[in-house]
Amino acid sequence: MRDEERRENRSGRRASDRAAGAPAWLRIAVLVLALIAAAYALMASREFSRPTREISRLEAENLKLNAELVASQTAALIQSAEAGLAAGRTAIAAKRAPIEVVEAAQAAAPQVAFTLVGPGETVQAAKGEGSVVAGQANADGQRLEARIAPVLPEGGETRIVSSGGVVLASARAAEIGQPIRTLISVDPSALIDQAEPRAVTLGGQAGLAAAARTVAGGPYVVAISQGTTASFVDDAWVVLAPLLLGVGVVVLFVLYGLRQTRQHRERVATEKRFRIAVEAARCGVWEWDLAKGEVSLSDYMAALLGFSRGGVTDAEDVIGRVHPRFQEDFRHALRQAAAYGAFEITFPVAGPDGRARWIDARGQARGERGDTGFSAILGVALDITEARRARAAAQAAESRLRDGVESISEAFVLFDRQGRLILWNQAFEDAFGFDHGVVRRGAMKDELNRIAGLAIKAEHRPASGRAGLREVELNDGRWLQLSERFTSEGGSVVTAADITAIKRQEAERRRAADDLRATVDQLESSQEKLSLLARKYEVAMTRAEAANQAKSEFLANMSHELRTPLNAINGFSEIMASELFGPLNEKYKGYAGDILKSGQHLLSLINDVLDMAKIEAGKMTLHYEPVSLREVCEDAVRLMRGKVQEAGLKIAVEAGDLPDIEADQRGVKQVMLNLISNAVKFTPEGGSIVVSLKPFVGAEGEDRVRVACADTGIGIAPEDLVRLARPFEQVEGQHSKTTQGTGLGLALTKSLIEMHGGHLSMESQPGVGTVVSFDLPVKRPDQTVQPIRAAFAA
Repeated sequence: MRDEERRENRSGRRASDRAAGAPAWLRIAVLVLALIAAAYALMASREFSRPTREISRLEAENLKLNAELVASQTAALIQSAEAGLAAGRTAIAAKRAPIEVVEAAQAAAPQVAFTLVGPGETVQAAKGEGSVVAGQANADGQRLEARIAPVLPEGGETRIVSSGGVVLASARAAEIGQPIRTLISVDPSALIDQAEPRAVTLGGQAGLAAAARTVAGGPYVVAISQGTTASFVDDAWVVLAPLLLGVGVVVLFVLYGLRQTRQHRERVATEKRFRIAVEAARCGVWEWDLAKGEVSLSDYMAALLGFSRGGVTDAEDVIGRVHPRFQEDFRHALRQAAAYGAFEITFPVAGPDGRARWIDARGQARGERGDTGFSAILGVALDITEARRARAAAQAAESRLRDGVESISEAFVLFDRQGRLILWNQAFEDAFGFDHGVVRRGAMKDELNRIAGLAIKAEHRPASGRAGLREVELNDGRWLQLSERFTSEGGSVVTAADITAIKRQEAERRRAADDLRATVDQLESSQEKLSLLARKYEVAMTRAEAANQAKSEFLANMSHELRTPLNAINGFSEIMASELFGPLNEKYKGYAGDILKSGQHLLSLINDVLDMAKIEAGKMTLHYEPVSLREVCEDAVRLMRGKVQEAGLKIAVEAGDLPDIEADQRGVKQVMLNLISNAVKFTPEGGSIVVSLKPFVGAEGEDRVRVACADTGIGIAPEDLVRLARPFEQVEGQHSKTTQGTGLGLALTKSLIEMHGGHLSMESQPGVGTVVSFDLPVKRPDQTVQPIRAAFAA
């Protein structure tokens, strides 16, 4: 608001507003005469008016001292009242009686009167006399007021005035409560900071007035004296003499000014036309007076900076409209202009909508260069906000276009109608191996074509024959398909796609076609051979099926023929070994035990062979049911515990929380018995066997359970592991010669596991031990697996 008031109270300063200047010699002569006359008049007046002025000075000093003395006394009373209010506030907080509150306050300030006002503005207690309110304190719904009785000098010309300009104390009762401006012609607050009294009008008469402040924010004292301006009247002729001299000078200048009026009007009309043209071009005009710190603004320039109208304004006000980040740059540009004469800067200001408005200002120094530089700069300014936004949008669009061009895999290049390079991507430089710096904006198309031609080995027209399309083979073996199109402005766009892979595929297709024709010829020539082989295969299949049927019948007969006498042998040998028909010699008893063990081993072998035959023939059926692997493993361990203890081994089962699985319980149990039996056979005395079970998630997200049987036995060499799962395969070794086995147990185990949809794996290290593990799905597989043929084929 102060800026606008200052601007409204100061007229605009333009070249056309200045009156025509008089010649320099005339202005100097008039100034010298005026100075001589004024000096003579002043010297004479000082001698005649010295006594009167001395009396007036003493009266003025006494008036100022009276105001300051009363202000000092009043300030002391106000400070004392504040101390009393503090004591009274403490008493109110202590819930003391009203009279005690007032007495406590007056005890702290004896010269101050206090009144305690309760709810409803009822006076609860009062003590002392005073007319001027010095302050109040509010607490618990009560108000404690402090009043002072200021001491005013005799004469009745001293008054105490509130900060709002109302008379609080005066020797004249009619003035109390009246505005002080009704008594004197000036605002008393303007007299406080003046060291000497000021001439005023008091009741239509001339006088002097002085003022002094009591406390910060408090009332002030005004002292008024009437009839003390005689010295000013006596000195009036001192002022009139220069005025008369000035009248003569004015007459001279009027005569000269009449001659300049016509020329001045012409200049005004010319400047008006220029200003209209500038405003129509939306160009602001400004003039910066570096010496005075003022700026003259045209109306449009003022609007650009956010002022209401043009005219002269303070330089700091103009700089304050500049964005804070650019203010130091603006000052630097001014210093550069003062030193070198040229001003140029682009800066933002806040627009009426709150968004930044960009201004481009340029100017040139005016006048002669002084010792400290130029003192004035005249210039223009343009609003470039929309231009900057358009340029930013264009740059963003170009950036997006460049990003899009760079993102394509094909080489891209754009030329204007003169054949100059405008836009390209890195793929274009890489395609023809241009050196760094050759491909640049403005490069000529013919020159680039010449350099690119050095990398071309051969050029071919495509089979389609489409205009603007050609294929080139480069020296490094790559193939490019060049496509050239013309733009609506006469320019051209060239793209180059790498078709090396396509060319290679075409060559491969040609070679494949040749190979296919050769293969067809070979197949046609071998058709008779294939027919002969097919007939031989059919005969072989018939014989194989007959042999397989004969084998099945043989195994069935053998199972009956062998089991019948074998059961009798096992039964009688068991009776003899247990001495049911009487005691036997230890030698014969041992023979009976050997017969029983051999018979049981032979029976187990026959059962394994029959099971393998069933699996091979596809007659082995799995009966799926919920099975607890933990219970199956524990049962197998219990069944094998006798052999484990007999071999001097230790066995343990490690299993956490396991889900039941859908499986054939007999088959799973047979698998566990085979694995534990093998571990017992090939683990020396003192070793250990650990059976562990844990669930896991398979590769396809299905739930599975892994079972591992680890022993500390003799181990197996890596080259022998692949043979162990084949039927009738055993690893020859010193330990295997002392153990019984046919090599069917592990093959049968693998087949049963694979029929359940599982997988068998083995890890072993000679002299350390062996780990045989398998995993089974928790849910029954969709179809039964028949892996036995693969087992035999392996």
